[in-house]
Amino acid sequence: MATIKMTTRRPVRIGRTVEGILFYGAVVLFLLIILLPIYYIFLTAFAAGDQLFTKPLNYLPQTFGIIDRLNVVFAGLPIWQYLANTVFLATMSTVIALALCFLAAYSIARLQFPGANLVLIILLLSTMLPGVATVIPLFQMFQGLKLMNTLHGLLLLYVSPLLPVTTWVLVSFIKQVPAEIEDAAKVDGAGFFAMMWQIVLPMIKPGFAVMFVVNFIAGWNEFFTPLIFARGAASKTITMALGEAQTIGSSNQFYQNWGNMSAVAILVTVPVFIITLVFQRQIIEGLTAGAIK
Repeated sequence: MATIKMTTRRPVRIGRTVEGILFYGAVVLFLLIILLPIYYIFLTAFAAGDQLFTKPLNYLPQTFGIIDRLNVVFAGLPIWQYLANTVFLATMSTVIALALCFLAAYSIARLQFPGANLVLIILLLSTMLPGVATVIPLFQMFQGLKLMNTLHGLLLLYVSPLLPVTTWVLVSFIKQVPAEIEDAAKVDGAGFFAMMWQIVLPMIKPGFAVMFVVNFIAGWNEFFTPLIFARGAASKTITMALGEAQTIGSSNQFYQNWGNMSAVAILVTVPVFIITLVFQRQIIEGLTAGAIK
């Protein structure tokens, strides 16, 4: 009997070992695929201009040229203005979208008015229309309304794409809140806004946190909208500096300074990485929330 137990346990251990090796091998491969381009951006930013395309390639930084590149970029472009515009647009668009979608999602989830499901379907269909298809009419409308090269005009364009998905996500979270809790709050004398702020909002906080981070990152990384509707430094964003940094110090419009662009790419990437790292617990709670505790 002892021999039989030994022979049955050994294949199980071997199978678990093989599964562990395959799992961690897949994780390492995934991390390499994801992190290698980011590492190369940092490598390009740190390397001197004449060391970017050496043969053989250097996979470790040989110089600390990123400081010089950042000095050149900050001297050649109004980076602080671009960063301030980006922070304003990303933050305000996220806050406005969450406020509007919270009320809209509650109405759809609780009021049960005729056509509530149709509204959700229309919101879903609106996300299928590519942004390029609406550029020309929006450009003409913004010219007529004097909204070109303005932050409030860009804010409208930043908010509108966030509304459909945010509403859909918040509807699913609000439906998980038991209606009896709201009825009990009404019996205790709570008003509508007090009930929304003190009862409903805390119970869907994971979904709110997820959509705040997702919408903020979407606004931070937006490139196409300011490229079309922002022509002056007063309304440009940090993502537009990616293209402008390539030609700093050269009169040739086709000149490409990959080191300068990589330095700006680090400025764009690091804040997003920090925000995701800070809110990672809320993001996991929101993505894995299946029921209200």
